[in-house]
Amino acid sequence: MQKKLNRIYDGHMQALLFWMCWLVYFASYIGRLNYSSAMPAMIGGSVITASQAGFISMVYFFAYGAGQFLNGMLADRLHPGKMIFAGLFASGLLNLAMGFLSGFGMMALFWCVNGYTQAMIWPPIMRIFAKMMTEERKVKYCVHITSTMAVGTLASYLLSAAMIAAAGWRFVFYAAAVCMCGAALVFWRGFAKVEAYSAKHGAAEAYGGVVESGNVVEYEKTTEQGKAADTGSMPFGRLLTASGLLFLLIPVVVHGVLKDGVTSWVPTYISETFMASPTLSILVTTMLPIINLTGAYAAQFMYRRFFQKQEVKTASFFFLIATGALILLWRFSAVNMFLTAGLLSVITASMMAVNTLFVNLLPLRFEKEGRVSTVSGFLNAMAYLGCAISTYGIGVLVQHAGWQVTIFGWLAITAAAMAVCFALRNRVFTVKLTQRCTRVKEEAIHEQMDLSDKRVQPR
Repeated sequence: MQKKLNRIYDGHMQALLFWMCWLVYFASYIGRLNYSSAMPAMIGGSVITASQAGFISMVYFFAYGAGQFLNGMLADRLHPGKMIFAGLFASGLLNLAMGFLSGFGMMALFWCVNGYTQAMIWPPIMRIFAKMMTEERKVKYCVHITSTMAVGTLASYLLSAAMIAAAGWRFVFYAAAVCMCGAALVFWRGFAKVEAYSAKHGAAEAYGGVVESGNVVEYEKTTEQGKAADTGSMPFGRLLTASGLLFLLIPVVVHGVLKDGVTSWVPTYISETFMASPTLSILVTTMLPIINLTGAYAAQFMYRRFFQKQEVKTASFFFLIATGALILLWRFSAVNMFLTAGLLSVITASMMAVNTLFVNLLPLRFEKEGRVSTVSGFLNAMAYLGCAISTYGIGVLVQHAGWQVTIFGWLAITAAAMAVCFALRNRVFTVKLTQRCTRVKEEAIHEQMDLSDKRVQPR
């Protein structure tokens, strides 16, 4: 049964709820990026081979991507606080177990399960933002939470480096387990406090009619059309076609290719192109998440100020910026390392803006359908599909055709995504009210027919 959530109007409680969500998503980065930090020491210690290390990363990635979609559907039906706590605490225990393992098979299995449990965190966070935050704060917090990526990445790298230097690679996982389980317990206590306040002071969920009460706007199910807005029973395939989300798959997948797939190859690209040391190449990559954070706030600014809160129109602007940067990178990639690093930063920051628009903001349009988590999880899963394709595909393309052809490939797919967004720039991606009303009318007609049949039946 779907857990009903109350919208919270107290500013302090909304801030507490946001910081609880920020904490758990930040902690999740510590328990997902620590493996990459420990991997060189594990390979150097003959615990696993390089190919085995790559396989473990791959199974995590696929489990996380699939889990985003599956857990997105579950998050719209289950208690979001319990789901977040279970995912983060279980991920902490799996990290703890990784510190005791030595065999490749068991490591691959446990890290694969860790990918799925990590995917239990983001979709319910989106549902919490949609159902418990006011209209003013939900967009702001959806942007602010992207800061967890930069802070979490740096914290994971620094903590892992300290553990390896002090005690060895196994303590990388032990330390992550302590951080994650501790954060899960703090979240559980904080969320219980927010729920207690919500039960005492919260308003009804946002559905249909509007009732003004002082400075607070409360939403109630006051009409049949208001009831029709709760379309959680609509099959997801029908929701995709009715809302038009299927048309966005190309730009969603492409932004995943550029945001995560390209980033993973930046150290290799800089090292091979400019003969830079591994340390310098990694340093450039480490700085990308910090620079990318500007993309999230740029997306919020452009979305509100210049593009009338239209996600796809705003995304087309950032795809245009990325296309221009890729043209310069294609023509002048070997001229200067700092120019190249700057252009890569512009590209990945633009894709962080697109990610904020598609994965964070666009799903909020499906609040009345009760599908915020499902839509966010699906779009996130498609983005990770693009990342999965590029992680393998870029390596093959570089090996057989070189970096210039590879960069041109990035340019071609980015231009295609820009064209799709430009063509769909004025479309609103949600289930239209007329479709909801039509379905309600059909149900009402069937009910009337059933009542009529019962009345004319002989006794």
